Amino acid sequence: MARWDWKKNYRIMLMIMLVAVILYFFYLIRGIFLSLLLAIVLAYLLHPMIRTVESRGTPRTISILIVYAAMLIVVASLLLFGMPHIIEQLDMMADVVPDYATQIQEFTDSIQVEYARAGIPDALRKIIDQRITWLEQLLVKQAERVVQVMLSLAGYIFNIILAPIIAYYLLKDAEIYIDRAVNFIPVQRREEVLQLGREISRIIDSFVRGYLLVSVITGLMTGLAMAALGMELALMLAIFAGLTNLIPYFGPFIGAVPAITLAMLVSKWMVIKVILAFIIIQQLEASVISPKILG
Repeated sequence: MARWDWKKNYRIMLMIMLVAVILYFFYLIRGIFLSLLLAIVLAYLLHPMIRTVESRGTPRTISILIVYAAMLIVVASLLLFGMPHIIEQLDMMADVVPDYATQIQEFTDSIQVEYARAGIPDALRKIIDQRITWLEQLLVKQAERVVQVMLSLAGYIFNIILAPIIAYYLLKDAEIYIDRAVNFIPVQRREEVLQLGREISRIIDSFVRGYLLVSVITGLMTGLAMAALGMELALMLAIFAGLTNLIPYFGPFIGAVPAITLAMLVSKWMVIKVILAFIIIQQLEASVISPKILG
């Protein structure tokens, strides 16, 4: 009979309890989870700047407030110049969706008229009718979904406002949290764990800032490409592409769907141009931008 390894099983039980506590914690904060996630990202982004200000002898709290003030000025400037355009694009989206639905209907009707003249057998005609109806519904749903996603961003204003507040306390008391956590580490392993923690923090910090920068550049390239092609809602398409680029693997494909859907309502050549534009952007992002920034 195998002996009960108390030491080994104690560690396993401890890990299970730790995972359970973490999951329960996330369950408790599920209402502000997005705010907490944004706060952590914001803290990682601002921490180097705060350390720079703090290194000049400025108290940490004052350093945080100085960086926050600078960030507020930048955000206010962007909103001052960019918000009117965003509101204009949102209004345009609300206005053009019915027009797009009408164009989709006309597009599918024209297809039906064309193949009605071709003398297609009834069985095949029925299959084509079903596919056309499916395509029509798909295009309408995609257009409506784009509008809903863009408009639903307004529902996250509370989370966005709460994130800097949480980030402030994370930045202000970060050293206290770290010191308390260090006390739980055995003395003989403490330096090793701290060194590992610093390395992990450095990697995460570089990755978060780099990944966000890549997404911003992708959004800018998308906006410029859509504007150059004469696509409507180029700004909203750029914002959507930049945000979805944060999603691993499938993000770029999701980001291209609204633009391709709108291009289908213009012409088949516009669809080809938009697809080529996204392919070029993704190739640049994957082969040039990401390697340069993320390494």
